[in-house]
Amino acid sequence: EDAGTNDASDDESETVAFEDVLPAITVLKTADDNSVPETGQSVTFTYRVTNSGPVAVTITSLSDDVFGVLTGDPGVCEVGTTLAAGAFCEFTGSHLLSGPAGSTHTNVFTAHAEDAGTNDTSDTDDAVVTFEDVLPAITVLKTADDSSVPETGQSVTFTYRVTNSGTV
Repeated sequence: EDAGTNDASDDESETVAFEDVLPAITVLKTADDNSVPETGQSVTFTYRVTNSGPVAVTITSLSDDVFGVLTGDPGVCEVGTTLAAGAFCEFTGSHLLSGPAGSTHTNVFTAHAEDAGTNDTSDTDDAVVTFEDVLPAITVLKTADDSSVPETGQSVTFTYRVTNSGTV
């Protein structure tokens, strides 16, 4: 109001639209040993899912292109686990690997997650394990059926045994 008590008023409205923020995850797959003997060895893979987006996500699938559907770690990191923005979870799986020397084993981990608005996000990462050459080994044993003979001579039978004492 002014000095003469005359009232004045006005109003204005503004509309603010909320945009959907899309989720994002980052996965990491590592092997505890990047090279193993060609004859085989158990390798433990660590699978990590990180919520790299600004909104909470729920994991909807975990898989590996070689080992198939992954169950994760119940109660810690599995399908249905919700991750806050910036949070991560991880689990491990061990597998026996073997292959020809000089070759490699590569497998890809894929995770999917969605936000409260059912927007899907996914990421992949691989791990590579190289197979090392394993050298052969043998053991030779030679025996005679008689350890002494007369100087005039006698027939002696020798037995030869060759054993593969290696792992290939």
